[in-house]
Order: sequence, then C-alpha cells, then structure tokens
Amino acid sequence: MSNDFGLQNQSEFPLVSICIPAYNSEATLGATLNSVLSQDYPCLDIVVSDNQSTDHTKEIVQRYAEHGVRYCLHPEGCPAWAVAMPNYIGGYANWNYVLSQGRGDYLCLFHSDDLYEPDTVSKQVEFMQTYPQVGSVFIMPRYIGENGQNIKQGCVRLPKELRDKQVVDFETLFNSVVANSNFLWPSGPMIRRTVLDTVGSFNERQFLTAADLDMWIRIAREYPIGIIDEPLLKYRISDNQGGSEYNKLRTTLANRFRVLDHYLSLPEVYEKVTSDTLSIFEMERSADQIFCAMNLLVQGEEAEAQTRLRKALTAQDFVVARQRPRRLARLLVGLCLLVCTQLGLGTVLGRWFYTTHQWVMRWRRSYLDER
Repeated sequence: MSNDFGLQNQSEFPLVSICIPAYNSEATLGATLNSVLSQDYPCLDIVVSDNQSTDHTKEIVQRYAEHGVRYCLHPEGCPAWAVAMPNYIGGYANWNYVLSQGRGDYLCLFHSDDLYEPDTVSKQVEFMQTYPQVGSVFIMPRYIGENGQNIKQGCVRLPKELRDKQVVDFETLFNSVVANSNFLWPSGPMIRRTVLDTVGSFNERQFLTAADLDMWIRIAREYPIGIIDEPLLKYRISDNQGGSEYNKLRTTLANRFRVLDHYLSLPEVYEKVTSDTLSIFEMERSADQIFCAMNLLVQGEEAEAQTRLRKALTAQDFVVARQRPRRLARLLVGLCLLVCTQLGLGTVLGRWFYTTHQWVMRWRRSYLDER
C-alpha cells in the first residue's frame, strides 16, 4: 500500500487515537511512545491510561505532555468482582477505559511495551478508507525480546486459508479461529469508534484472559474484519508478561475454549462451522488437556493427571493431528505420560517434559545472531 490518501491537506486526515493501557510500565513506555510519535501519519491523539501503577509510569507520560500525549488515571484499578483474586490487576477494564478516552474516529489499542513500524498507522487508515464496510483492521506482529532485539521466534503467520484475503467475513474468520487458535493480535488493532458503540466493551468477567477473542468475534459478527498481513507491530515478550505467568503451571483449559464453547453453543453460529473444523477443535482441546496434565504432574497431582490424559487421548485425535506435526508430538507426549503414570513414573517424566518445554521456550525467545 502507498501512503497517498488522496487528501488535500492535513485537516482532512481523520483523527486517530492511539490508546495505551499501562500498568507499571516504566521500563518500556518511553520506547513505546517514541515509536508512536515517529509515525508518518500526521493526525494523532495519544492517550495513556494508568491502571494504578506504583512505579514511575505517570512521570514518564508527563515528560511527553509537550508532544500532546495525554495522561489519565484509571479510577477502578482491580474491578470489584475480582477482589478475591489478589494477583489480578483488571487489565481489560483499563482497556475499556482507555478506549473511552480516545477522541478519534479511529481507535487503536496499543500495548505499553510494544513498538510500531513508522508507517503502521497510515497503512491502517488507508485500509479503513479503502474498505468502509470493515469494522476493524488487524496487523501482524514480529516478536522482540525484553531489550528490543529480534528473537528466534520471529513473525506470526496467518492460517493458510486467510493469507490471500484482506477482508474476511464472519463464517470464514470463525472457522479459522476455531481451528487455529486466536491469531488476531490484541495489540495494534484499529477500530471504528462507531463499532465499539455497537458491540460494547471487553467482557473480562465472563471470559477472563480471553476477553479480547470474544471482542473480535463480536465485531466480526456485525462487520467484516480486515487483516494487513505484514509485520507492522514489534511485540515484546518476556517471562514477566501476564500471558507467560498465566501459562507457566496452568492446570485448567485455556480461556479461549471458554469463549469458543460459548459461541459454538449458539445454533446460528454452530451451523456455520464445518465438521473438519470441529474435529480439529476437539483435537486442540485434547492437546491443551495434555499440557494441563503435564503441569499437574509437576505439582505431584498424578491421579488427576492420569484422569485428564485418559480423557484427552482418543484415536480420532491422532488421525486429525497427522497434518499438524506439533500437535501430533503433543499427543505422543501425552501417551508417554499416560503409560508412565500407570508405571508410577508419571511425576518424574512430567517434570522432565516440563523442564524441556521451558528450555525450548527460552531458546525460541533467545536473540538472533544478526543484530
């Protein structure tokens, strides 16, 4: 795409609000704001919503006030319904709040530790103007490490069935999400203000850490979704992120299953899903149960792990996984764990697999040799 919008002067550029939720973000927020201020798009409204930080987040934002960056304090912090969850900070409530503070016709949700490419916003605006029926446009990420270096994990790729599409209808998108997990990145989407007026806010109370997936599905049910299949976002990952902490020793199914099961329970949605997609989805559920069982073994819960493994491992799942080598490997790990639990060696092997898994994740997050 070019950056020529066919507009005569800057006043005709639609205002874009870059909405940045933040919590104890002093280590990365300056770099994030610099990447936003370096955009080649001329009409930006930048707002940071501080979710009751205890570090220097506020002071960092105030240094950028002369560049038009606005600071606001999310008044709620941890939502009232989560008072029994001491480690919960109410992230999505802050997402809702910061979006409500944006003044633009287009609202971009952007994480406080990520970086834009210089032409990201201009490409998104051009897309939205080219396809006025689209409710939101998503971009693809390139992973970077804690210090900003490129890492071995590289770029996220779209599912094959979407790589030649720019505008995606609900049926196509939902089948792809059910079969491939959530590839719509939560940092960087551009959303029309009128769309949020229609679909409402993130529903964290019902869907917890998968409230973003629920939001994207709700938008897609009302409007086509746009995807720019370019790595226009540098997505910083570290062991300290909420997602990493959530997954370390998780023993319950990932919250995305909570979202997808909800929509699959709706007859008008279920009828749009193919039988092949449903088979893949059940195989994915089994693979996640195996991950949970491994974590149970690490914690010494061998009986419960064995129950989960027996439930997860089916012949149909192995048939479906033949075309997905990584999932087939997960099922084979589960089979090994099940055999070892029956021999009284499940805890030992589970801890070995867990250690190996953590090593692989650290390797994937290690820096490339090329700087």
